[in-house]
Amino acid sequence: MNFSESELISEIKKRNLSAYEFLIKEYTKPVYYLTYNILNIGNSKEDIEECVSDVFFEVWLKINEFDITRSNFKTWILILTKYKALTYKRKLRKNHVDNIDDYKLEEFDNVEKQIIDRQTQKKLLETINSFNKKDKEIFIRRYFYNERVSDIMQSLGLSRSAIDNRLLRGRKTIKEVLSYD
Repeated sequence: MNFSESELISEIKKRNLSAYEFLIKEYTKPVYYLTYNILNIGNSKEDIEECVSDVFFEVWLKINEFDITRSNFKTWILILTKYKALTYKRKLRKNHVDNIDDYKLEEFDNVEKQIIDRQTQKKLLETINSFNKKDKEIFIRRYFYNERVSDIMQSLGLSRSAIDNRLLRGRKTIKEVLSYD
């Protein structure tokens, strides 16, 4: 049996099970899609399907709250879906117990590498900050903001070779400070 949107709303309010089946058939795809997009990471297919079922049950329970003058029926259902899925997400995250065997402990080498990387970054920033004002500006604009050399030349009124020389000097200084060959 097919229902128009207004007939569907009216029949669901009358608790017509055929209308409820039609509702599920018509709106499962968008409801599932939105639910999947909210819950897909870290949750099972069963969690997503349970949430979708709860959305339709909530539509059944809250149909009298729907106001046709305020919104579109499909939009109303998708708003219910969004909030139900976000509630599920919070609930599932809170109740989710991980198996400790699923975790890989970071190897010591990796942790040590991260510490060394942080120290290197600190040295790099200190070195760049020690450059004179113009060299520092050129270096930051070129390597941090990825500005083209031609744009830096125009704004600072320097030649291409002057910019290239200052960048080369900066790179050499950084290599010396970081002890790279």
